[in-house]
Amino acid sequence: MRTRRPAQARTQALLRTILAASLGLACALGYRGVTSVEAEFSLDEIDAIRIDLPDTPISVLGDPLATSLEVEGAWYSVGGSASVAANNTTAPQFFFAREGRFAELSAVIPVASADLVDLELGGVTLPPDLDLELWTGVGDIEVAQVEGNISVDIEAGRVTIFGGAKGIAVRTGAGDVEIETTGNTSVTTGRGDVRISQLGAGGNELVITTHYGSIEATLRSDANLSLDLRASGDIRVQTRTVSTVSQGSFVRQVGNGNVRIQLDARGGDIRVRLDETL
Repeated sequence: MRTRRPAQARTQALLRTILAASLGLACALGYRGVTSVEAEFSLDEIDAIRIDLPDTPISVLGDPLATSLEVEGAWYSVGGSASVAANNTTAPQFFFAREGRFAELSAVIPVASADLVDLELGGVTLPPDLDLELWTGVGDIEVAQVEGNISVDIEAGRVTIFGGAKGIAVRTGAGDVEIETTGNTSVTTGRGDVRISQLGAGGNELVITTHYGSIEATLRSDANLSLDLRASGDIRVQTRTVSTVSQGSFVRQVGNGNVRIQLDARGGDIRVRLDETL
């Protein structure tokens, strides 16, 4: 299994994105090429998959009828001539590797084209019960109807997840996060607001940190809570068993305290409430 690309490489990926944006402004002086791609990879006897791609938004949908990984998108480039621009977009290739019951989708881009091409992923479809890892530099992430374990690690981008019954782990350097799940959840964002809703009947564990932003948590149940809340701004809790408006920190156990709600908003407010539809 390949290890996470080093910070230097990820910084270079961000710089390539900035360079590509600059090149886009100069399209009037050159030619723009695009190559659409559709790919399908067998997931027979695969339990977990990692998608590790250059800067791009990634939208993943779990399909109960799917038996393979289906990917669609396009490579974009600019060049001094139409043929050069077109050739640049045909140079990158998706690479699919398997190791035991683990698989990884990545991209191979020739060094000569690395600073000249951008990937825009249209969509990804896979079976809903797989464990899923998503890695990219800059790009919004959307995951829906995937009920395996979901892990997201990006430098910057908004993250939206509906699913993840086996658990969710999210890290983004900058970006808002919105999650609705029955699974235990861990989120860290450097700069961004977090909105999270429990869907589990008895509640599920939430461990959330935003270094600059606010947190809003909607609980499914308040029968057995272990609340540990810290914020630089206001802390507001409104459930049937707990009601408070405070600042700094708030710690309280309800019932047997077996559902941990640990929220840390170092540059914002915290609001915890009970699902009003119950």
